[in-house]
Amino acid sequence: CISGLIFQGFPKKIKKQRHLQSSAQLLFQVFGDYEPDNLLYQQAFTETFEHQLEEDRLVQALHRIAKQKVILVNTQKATPLAFPIMVDRLRAQISSEKLADRIRKMTLQLEKNE
Repeated sequence: CISGLIFQGFPKKIKKQRHLQSSAQLLFQVFGDYEPDNLLYQQAFTETFEHQLEEDRLVQALHRIAKQKVILVNTQKATPLAFPIMVDRLRAQISSEKLADRIRKMTLQLEKNE
């Protein structure tokens, strides 16, 4: 967008965001494969890491996590944070039952165990 390589549409007829993303992704891949020294490619790469991923904050968070003590606690019942993991496990299992029905059964069973 900065260099004007991606056509954003005519006035009052702006292209949809997903089309712009597709165009940008294609150009990014082509520059990465054939001209990695290109200044516009390097700028886009740097901006992605600095602004979108906030690389510095990510590195700081990972360092903080590495310094923390891990405490494992065995619980009698599933915790709220475990629910998405359990649903993913259900999703991975092959069954003729709908996922929503399997989730409903799982929650009923968890409520019984309380």
